[in-house]
Amino acid sequence: MTTTTATRTRALVFVAVAAGLVLMPAYRQVFGGRSRFVRDWELFNEVGVGLVVAAFSVRDADGRETPIDRYAALGRERPTAPRWLRTMTGEAGLLRVAGELCGKLGAVDLRARASIATMRGWVPLHAGEHDLCRPLPPRPQIPGTRPRGHEDP
Repeated sequence: MTTTTATRTRALVFVAVAAGLVLMPAYRQVFGGRSRFVRDWELFNEVGVGLVVAAFSVRDADGRETPIDRYAALGRERPTAPRWLRTMTGEAGLLRVAGELCGKLGAVDLRARASIATMRGWVPLHAGEHDLCRPLPPRPQIPGTRPRGHEDP
């Protein structure tokens, strides 16, 4: 192979790869094409799905609620707290933190106002309607609260 032929071959391969990088996302997102070989071009698409934000409170016998700080109640500093306490994931994560609070605070009426992140936005998870220190009634899973994984639907 001469130098000119080798240069042309490298240039042709480069152009083919560059065209693929540009056209593959368009194939899926513009033209609606489906193929197991051409993936969606999504960056940070499902980061945060399933995360829970919650505000805990203790309800007294009169029905008044007193907000509590989960870190202070468990004797932890926020920067050094374990990950499960800083980042609640799913209803199971919320119930784990609630269980720790119930164990530390004793026999209290613990309530939480919590929302969970879905692909469509924040959805209410708990509205303070149940004492989290007692067994909860069965609840259906909220759709879209778990990342779909790396497989195509």
